[in-house]
Amino acid sequence: MTGIGTFAALLAAGVVAAGGLLGSDSHGSSGSATRTALVIDAAAARDGRGLVDSRLRDLDAAIRLPRTSAEARTNVRYFAAQGYRVVVAGSRASGATNAMGVDAVQVSDLAGALAAVGH
Repeated sequence: MTGIGTFAALLAAGVVAAGGLLGSDSHGSSGSATRTALVIDAAAARDGRGLVDSRLRDLDAAIRLPRTSAEARTNVRYFAAQGYRVVVAGSRASGATNAMGVDAVQVSDLAGALAAVGH
C-alpha cells in the first residue's frame, strides 16, 4: 500500500508542477514583460452615469479606482512593491505617488491613462 501512496503523491506533484509551467504567462514573476497598473481617481474613471468607463474593461492592466486619498496611497504602494509599472490619473492618485516617492507615470485624465497603456 505504501508504494501506491508514494506513486499517487509523486503523480500529484507532477501534475501541480506541469500546471504551473503551462499556466505561466509573460506577466508572471519570471516573465520579462512589465505588468502595468492604473490607479485612477474614481471620479475620473466614470463615463456619464456609468460608474466605470467601458474602455477600462478591455485593458490588459490591473485597475484600481480609489475614492479617497488613503485608498490611492494603498493602491500605489501595493503596485509599486509588486514591481508594476504604475500609471496614475487624478489628484488623489497623483498625490499618493508624490507623497510616497513612487516613480509613476502621471497623466491628467482617463484619456492619458489609456494612451499610457497603449490603448
